Amino acid sequence: MSTHKYIDFICVAVLLFTLLLTVLFINGERFGLRVIVDEDAEGAAPSVWFTANDLDGSWDTTHVPVITLKGDTASISGGGAYFYDGSVVIAKAGRYVLRGALDDGSVIVDADSGAKVWLLLDGVTLRRSDDACLRVEQADKVFLTLAAGSVNSMTSGEVYSERALADRTDGVIFSHDDLTVNGSGSLTVTAGCGHGIAVNDELVVTGGRLDVSAPRDAIRANDGLRICRAVITAQAGDDALALKGADGLLLIESGSFSLSAAEDGVHSGGEILIEGGSLEITAGDDGIHSDASVCIRGGTLRIDECHEGIEAPTIDVSGGDLTIFPTDDGLNANGGFDPFAPEASSETWISVSGGTLTVVNAGARDADGLDSNGDIRISGGVIRVSLPADGTNSALDYGSESGGVCAVSGGEIVACGSYSMAESFDATSTQCAILYNFSEGAEAGTEISLETLDGRALLRYAPPCSFSSVALSSPELKLGESYRIVIGDRSEELTLTETAAAYGNAASPMFGGSMNWGGMQRPGGGPGERPDGAPASPPPDRADGAPASPPPDRPDDAPTSPPPDRPDLDGERPETGAAPDAQTQTEQAQAAFVPTRETWLLLGLWTLILAGGLVLVIRFKP
Repeated sequence: MSTHKYIDFICVAVLLFTLLLTVLFINGERFGLRVIVDEDAEGAAPSVWFTANDLDGSWDTTHVPVITLKGDTASISGGGAYFYDGSVVIAKAGRYVLRGALDDGSVIVDADSGAKVWLLLDGVTLRRSDDACLRVEQADKVFLTLAAGSVNSMTSGEVYSERALADRTDGVIFSHDDLTVNGSGSLTVTAGCGHGIAVNDELVVTGGRLDVSAPRDAIRANDGLRICRAVITAQAGDDALALKGADGLLLIESGSFSLSAAEDGVHSGGEILIEGGSLEITAGDDGIHSDASVCIRGGTLRIDECHEGIEAPTIDVSGGDLTIFPTDDGLNANGGFDPFAPEASSETWISVSGGTLTVVNAGARDADGLDSNGDIRISGGVIRVSLPADGTNSALDYGSESGGVCAVSGGEIVACGSYSMAESFDATSTQCAILYNFSEGAEAGTEISLETLDGRALLRYAPPCSFSSVALSSPELKLGESYRIVIGDRSEELTLTETAAAYGNAASPMFGGSMNWGGMQRPGGGPGERPDGAPASPPPDRADGAPASPPPDRPDDAPTSPPPDRPDLDGERPETGAAPDAQTQTEQAQAAFVPTRETWLLLGLWTLILAGGLVLVIRFKP
């Protein structure tokens, strides 16, 4: 058989064309090609946390099937759904509008595993005596939209049927798959037993007014819980907001929350990230608890009742306004080394680099303001702590016995408590810090002022509790300079000869029973009257003792302790413009070159064409 005289040219052209297609597909976006993907797929979201569908609470209802609930029956205009055995069953992907009431029935979504289902509640009342009011048996994702201006409610009974229990149904709204709640209407969920809203996969809430009450958790998810723009009121016999999975993220980006819980206000088996919003919490146990980490970047948080305010192995506060009234520790970093289970030991720290943090515990006897089993690192923000003078409490308590440090490199600190267990700042601090102990103590409301010798106040606070120890630090303190500390009618001058040192006339067990002025030079004389010419110092405006001065900007020497090791926190939404370190850059580079399925398909196609070209060359070679 003769060989085509241009066979070599044809083979080379095929190879070049294949290479061109490969380059085009890999770099298509650079050439203006649009990538068509599922807008609810991983990485396809318009933001890091929420997809376009998550945020769309006002989708078009034109030509959408309408399901009208009528007590013990329902009428359905359009396909994809049917009424069976007292319940509405939605069997196909698509959009549906629901109106009316069911006296004792459910809305059940039982579609294909890849189906996306939209349900618009426009004045819906569901009651179910022995099962969930809304059950998602199967779907890829369900979007529950609350129509603008609509009032909706779901109520379940006190005992679930054996069939429901066999399916592990444990919520008024129960979903085996991903669920999103959005829109601008209202929804009241009342559970007679179990949880209010329970989702086995991810739960996303991006709008609406939710009022949820339950004898167990009010709102609970397993794989992830992300919330923004919603108004949520929750009353729970266990936790108000709960994420049970150890690998998931509980995110509050924005919104307004009023949470009341017999256990934790916010609880997560994984990480907690609060970027904004307004939270008011009363809790029988912890205000916020995570088994992994808590990171607070913004928002307003007020915990009026709790055992411990915020508890996690690592706690990072870089923004926001936090006010906590605990009966135990305000912040508790509870990780560290466990001699009985070394494999379970974890790194632990409290890091404050911005925001305003106020802790007030009038009944603290064996409790601390900031308590870390490892380090306390403060590089910014405004911190105010008030604990009583009596008892074995410590305003700042860290794991000094296990190598932990309390290092200050920025921020304003006035932390008051008892001198009996007071700990000083670590010598590794780069910002001057003072621990002042005095045996006489001071009554609640006595003002503390740290001033320059010409009377300019650097720090000022009137703690609502009595105190006999105060820890102070300000960016304006300088080595070698002299200052005056004024506590009520007590006035003392001191000269800073060390970055971190102790002062006063009371012994503390943390200093081996002797203060010895801790490296600060006492200018002479004991406590004296405040000079007549000193400026008047009015107490802060806020009754709860929060500082009147705004938090300073975050300094360049931010804490060296890293935020939680999570790529979507560290890489995609950095808090500042700081460049990642070498290790982070390496990890990002490695992640960027992980081949996708499409890349492997293109490589396979290219290899197949190359092999075919070689076969043609060999077969028809003259």
